[in-house]
Amino acid sequence: MKKIFTALIFTLLIASCSYAEFVELPAPNKTGGMPLNEAVTLRRTTREFTDATITQQELSDLLYVAAGVNRDNGLRVYPVGKGVHDIDVYVFNHEGIYKFDAPTHSLEVIAAGDYRQSTGKPTYAGRAAVNLVYVQDLKAWEGEGAPKERIEKWGFAHTGAIAQGAYLFAASKGWNAVVRGTFENEKIRRLLNLTNKQTITLVQSIGLRP
Repeated sequence: MKKIFTALIFTLLIASCSYAEFVELPAPNKTGGMPLNEAVTLRRTTREFTDATITQQELSDLLYVAAGVNRDNGLRVYPVGKGVHDIDVYVFNHEGIYKFDAPTHSLEVIAAGDYRQSTGKPTYAGRAAVNLVYVQDLKAWEGEGAPKERIEKWGFAHTGAIAQGAYLFAASKGWNAVVRGTFENEKIRRLLNLTNKQTITLVQSIGLRP
């Protein structure tokens, strides 16, 4: 009987490990906010942040504006080539590392703990409320028949569109933001357990102004 009970516990543990843990985000606000022309006027790159965090609602709204789903057919708020969504958005905040799942508007838990400083050497990376890591996944292009050089260009174009949405949201909230082409590539790859088909395109730090 003891052996059967032990085997059952082991089976349950294996089963639990096979499912990712998700954090459900609040429904994003899809109306209101600063007028677009004002946000565009205020959009800028600034590398200064306080240690203040943002709320789950604010994180939800930020991710929606940057990379959320805005149509019933699953398409996103940003444009993509050939309808291929090849950019994954990872969130580094004071609580942990998460992967944004746009279709369910939730966060897949990657690791618990504060790894913000692991995204880059600048000290502000560890203070910014959120560091968004953009990763192109070539698996999304399987079956499309597009040349690799074009796929890589699409990846950077898609990243730019997402980052601009995040910039505009930050501006509308009176926050600071900066995109970084220099980051701790190998350290981040290990933390995210990326494959050879995944490439980090940019990192973006966002947070409150001093």
